[in-house]
Amino acid sequence: MKVFWIAGEPSGDVQAAALLSAFKLRYPESQHVGWGGDAMKLEGLERTYNFPANPIMGFVEVLLKAGAIRDQFASVKKDIGAAHPDLIVFVDFAGFNLRIASWAKEQGYKTTYFIPPKIWAWKESRFNKLITSSDLILCILPFEQQWYAERGRQAYYVGNPLSEKYESRQEYDANSRKILLLPGSRSQEISRLLPIFYELAEGHPKLEFVVVRAPSAVGFWPELATPENVRVEDKPIGAVAEGIKFAFTCSGTASLEISLLGIPQAVVYRANPLSLAIARSLVRVKYFSLPNLILDKEAVPELLQNQVNVETLGEFLQETHEGQIKDCKRLIDCMGSQKLEHAGVTRMVKLIAS
Repeated sequence: MKVFWIAGEPSGDVQAAALLSAFKLRYPESQHVGWGGDAMKLEGLERTYNFPANPIMGFVEVLLKAGAIRDQFASVKKDIGAAHPDLIVFVDFAGFNLRIASWAKEQGYKTTYFIPPKIWAWKESRFNKLITSSDLILCILPFEQQWYAERGRQAYYVGNPLSEKYESRQEYDANSRKILLLPGSRSQEISRLLPIFYELAEGHPKLEFVVVRAPSAVGFWPELATPENVRVEDKPIGAVAEGIKFAFTCSGTASLEISLLGIPQAVVYRANPLSLAIARSLVRVKYFSLPNLILDKEAVPELLQNQVNVETLGEFLQETHEGQIKDCKRLIDCMGSQKLEHAGVTRMVKLIAS
């Protein structure tokens, strides 16, 4: 069996790596090739392009890089043709992957969409395109399977790689002086959040701040003076999360990761104002962080734009967050006990064999 993967963002790379690992565990002779990041490569991906190395975010930013994106469309089609895969797995990154998925179906390839676009939040117009271009849809958020069923379509909740990874692991320490800072993986979000994080650290010299720098961010990391009580770590979140009192987390998969580790947090987001205005006009959900979406309540504080300031962030360092800690436990229960190897890989192999 040969599987071609396309993961376009660092978070998707990590999630796909877990599914790829489960596939290799069940079928060690299977071949895996495609576009992914370092996490997938470590699990055995024969990488033809490091897609997550320079992720793009926001409407304005995509327009500015339209030419480069067109070149990427042509390149990935060429690589798929050269690989002759039995199955193509599209991982998140809907703006790019949905277009390639439609092309792939026209070429007769079997397709799986792992982590489908969040059409329950916005752009439900993508629903028909997703359905017609995907032979199999695998979800990692527990409420998604029911959402599709209510619309007469089949999708499968296969568990969540992060939930499986952090099973029975709790890292909150109420007596710790360590604060975790997660500025994201994209250059735009890092440049907007890191100066505020550093200013926060300077104002709290008795606390220890740990910044996680994503591998994809090393090349464009801002040239800022690092405060004495800040340590920058080029490691995964799970490797530096031991004994954390609180976290400030850029919106995205990291917010779910922190809650699964049992750590209280505030989710922060600063974006291009035009991109944010467009997004606000399209989004149909109450929350933007994954823990809140899964629990359907504001368990985690969400801060946008100018709300992300030193004074507001500093207030969270004085609280106990007992309610949020209880909600972290509820979230873990909501994620269930499904395993990728059984629920995900089994369905993919059945599709290949059909």
